[in-house]
Amino acid sequence: MKITKRKFLAGASLLAASSLLPYSIRPLTAEEKLNKNNSSIKKVQTWCEMCFWGCGTTAILNGDRVQKLEGQKNCPNNWGALCARGNAGPYVLYDPDRIKGPLIRVGDRGEGNFKQVSWDEALDYVAQKLKDIISKYGSKSVAWAGHGTGKYAWKELMHIIHSPNSSSPSFSQCLGSREVAWNLTYGSPFAESYDAEFSKCMMFIGRNILESLQVGETKRVIDGLSSGAKLIYVDPRYTKTAAKADIYMKIRPGTDMALVLSMINYMIENNLYDKQFVTQYTSGFKDLSEHVKKYTLEWGSKETEIPASLIIEACEELYKAAPHCFIHPGRRTTRYGNDTQLSRAIAIMNALLGNIYMPGGIFKAGTFGDKPPSMCGYSGKEDAKKEDQRADGAGSTYPFTPGELGLTNKLLDAIATQKPYPVKALFGYCSSIFNYASDFEYLKKIIQNLDLLVTCDIYMTEMSLYSDVVLPESTYLERQDPIQTVSGKTPYVRIREQAVKTLYDTLGAWDIVTRLCKKIDKNFWFKSIDDFNKSFCESNGIDLEKLKKEGVILKETDPYPRYTKDEIHFDTPSGKVELLSSKLTEKGFEPLPVYKPLTHPKEDEFRMLFGRESHHTHARTQNIKSLMALNNYRCNVWIPKSKADKLGIKDGDKIRIVKGDKKSNICFAHVTEEIHDEAIFIPHGYGRFSKFMKTAFQAKGASDVDFCSNDTDPISGCAAFHNAFVKIEKV
Repeated sequence: MKITKRKFLAGASLLAASSLLPYSIRPLTAEEKLNKNNSSIKKVQTWCEMCFWGCGTTAILNGDRVQKLEGQKNCPNNWGALCARGNAGPYVLYDPDRIKGPLIRVGDRGEGNFKQVSWDEALDYVAQKLKDIISKYGSKSVAWAGHGTGKYAWKELMHIIHSPNSSSPSFSQCLGSREVAWNLTYGSPFAESYDAEFSKCMMFIGRNILESLQVGETKRVIDGLSSGAKLIYVDPRYTKTAAKADIYMKIRPGTDMALVLSMINYMIENNLYDKQFVTQYTSGFKDLSEHVKKYTLEWGSKETEIPASLIIEACEELYKAAPHCFIHPGRRTTRYGNDTQLSRAIAIMNALLGNIYMPGGIFKAGTFGDKPPSMCGYSGKEDAKKEDQRADGAGSTYPFTPGELGLTNKLLDAIATQKPYPVKALFGYCSSIFNYASDFEYLKKIIQNLDLLVTCDIYMTEMSLYSDVVLPESTYLERQDPIQTVSGKTPYVRIREQAVKTLYDTLGAWDIVTRLCKKIDKNFWFKSIDDFNKSFCESNGIDLEKLKKEGVILKETDPYPRYTKDEIHFDTPSGKVELLSSKLTEKGFEPLPVYKPLTHPKEDEFRMLFGRESHHTHARTQNIKSLMALNNYRCNVWIPKSKADKLGIKDGDKIRIVKGDKKSNICFAHVTEEIHDEAIFIPHGYGRFSKFMKTAFQAKGASDVDFCSNDTDPISGCAAFHNAFVKIEKV
């Protein structure tokens, strides 16, 4: 059929106007059809809990069933989009493998023999055990580790029983070294505050930003690239982020600091830095200049195996874009044991570019309103006890690590040794000690030293198998949680309402902790979530009904105070950016980053690297069939082709990872030239041995935890996982 220009324009006009016509004339959208055909359609606002970024989510209900999820268009975390994991949220709700009621162990630890009991029976058991342990050993003998929204409830439990031993694995197993480093350099941990959408040049070192995957963060990077920003990417592996890079550096594993220090040297020697910012806002520049003279361009190129021409090009591209550029500070910085000093080097390089509080550089994160009022307290006559020293050494042995976050890896050491004092009870929330250490016998020793081990989770995880009591949490679609505020470039407040009635005999974390505390001592009090939400909204002038309808309410702040008002302040001893750290000097550490070469693997060995797949995060999505089907339930291990050829391994072959007398379950070889010859890469989250998680158990693969190193960063106390050398054998 011939289409004339007149007919085409007429048709386009009619299509545009059709959106203004009533339902009876214009075609209905899919959502309108759904609403018209079913009057029971309802929308409930929440935030996603499939990973820990908390993207704004709207649950679309058809009657009493969640039919689908949509991203909240106004939420700065995702701006209306949901990733594969977020879209799979309803599967967890309806997963038959979920724990369906409270459990008390009846067999030996690890056997998986439990009896289902009432909540009263389970919590009476836990409360009595806690009373006995506290009576004998004191409150500090109780510890907790967890990750996710409900962690705030469990932290309150630890607070009101006066135990200092709370820890968030996200600190010691992920971003702690970075936070410590940026605090030492700038006086605040604003390391997530990089302004990718307005950047002219961005550099990522081992941060596979386009696959990690946080929706809003990824969108901002893509927006920046779409506007013409240059991308510099450093990684031993050619990832999806590398595929988008203007400059890709295939670095020798473990030499990241050598690269950064040689770049600093080149920038200073060639005047590729912001002299005004350095003079006005930094201290220690002269010391830094002398310190990096030995880290020459030629030395850095040889150490990292990156051509000198690429290093020069990267320095010049960053300077040309300055101050509208940044070097990303990293996310999971638990790699080689020198991670605090590596993060310090990255923080220093950002300062040299003068990008602090500038568009396209590092923005100032805003906050939303007043601190929320307390949800709980103690109405008895007893004064609050002074908290004892932490068992994990946070704030003492590791003086720069904040006590409120703690070191889960060092907490496990304290339980294993029962030093500096006995720790006899451990609560785990949506996390597992089997993800924190590679020595299974060591983990069993930890468990044997506990008089009480309690897990609060949705699934029967490996830690649940070894627990005395398992307290099943309701999924995020079945529960209400207190309002939360989120800081950022556009800070906001968010609300989670219960989308559907609980399917089984489960409770939200706040309900569990409230009931447990009342059984421990009737003088503990808690506000209801509704009362908390009302009081928070009243004190901050928020329309609660509007919040319930929209899911989020945003607040405008100034992310660029140096650009708009020339206002800038650093909470350091000198009041400036400390290139040379006075705090590190005081505690006997090197005040400037010093490169110390790592041991490299032998010819028949590989350094084991691990990371995320875009459709899996933190192993909590590993039981979802639709996500596991994306890679055919296979754990694919990246192996460099040069070494695979010598081992007689072809792409797709069945293999095992070997370390001493330890061998993994069967994996599959992904033979490629796009990874450094010294390394292999495996995706995180496989190798689950709990048969109660049927889908995850079916895709056995290799567990990175079984083979990674247990080293420690000496400054932060955080873990270092990538110092493990393994071998590969063909099955």
